[in-house]
Amino acid sequence: MRWRIRLLNLLFSYCLMVSTSLADIRVGTLFFYPPFVLSNDSGFDIQLIKTICQNINQKCIMVPMDYYSLFSALNTGKIDIAVGGITISKKLKETYIFSLPYMLSKGQFIVQKGSAYKSVNDLKGKTVGILMTEEKQGAYYNYLLENFPGLFVIQQFDDIEDLMTSLNENEISAAFLNYLSASYWVMSSASQLQNLDAATPLGEGIGIMSIPNNANLIDEINGQLLQMEKDGSYLKLYNMYIPTF
Repeated sequence: MRWRIRLLNLLFSYCLMVSTSLADIRVGTLFFYPPFVLSNDSGFDIQLIKTICQNINQKCIMVPMDYYSLFSALNTGKIDIAVGGITISKKLKETYIFSLPYMLSKGQFIVQKGSAYKSVNDLKGKTVGILMTEEKQGAYYNYLLENFPGLFVIQQFDDIEDLMTSLNENEISAAFLNYLSASYWVMSSASQLQNLDAATPLGEGIGIMSIPNNANLIDEINGQLLQMEKDGSYLKLYNMYIPTF
């Protein structure tokens, strides 16, 4: 009788392990944040995580949302990982874990072309827009606070399209965002937008974000990032999405 109980326990443990390993990976991402996210099926980060999921024989389900919602979705277990041009910062690392950085992170100010702003210092007393993050922990928010204390008002937006609409309608004087995304908006603006000063490094690169309980998954993702760099598939993906911007 005892051996039967032990056998049942072993079978239960095995089934639990298999079901866990085959569980879908829920990937929180943004609705639109070029060139990282162009749609649910397109964009550098989207194709990167889909390639990783395929390589580890896992099904990944994309869950689009606003940028700031990624944090609460991770905290409540609605998603397992988050992607979408997420900049690794010391502040965020106090709560979340990240994959190896797979791209440099730089911030870029952009303004209306023909405006009176010739440098960041000209934005004194004006309003600069950024994407909203949880509890003001983001690299962009803290960079502005640390490097331009009191120079301008920082206004946070739910998503990139709201941010750019406010800039185009002169509701804010400048936007501060990832330099690759800034390049996209400048190039697609029909010469209505321009960069303000040079892009500046900030944070510790761009990575895939999760919570400490998912450390094993992040380790597996890291292994795939290294493999993709080694076999050339990362460079192929990079050249597909980044040179355009």
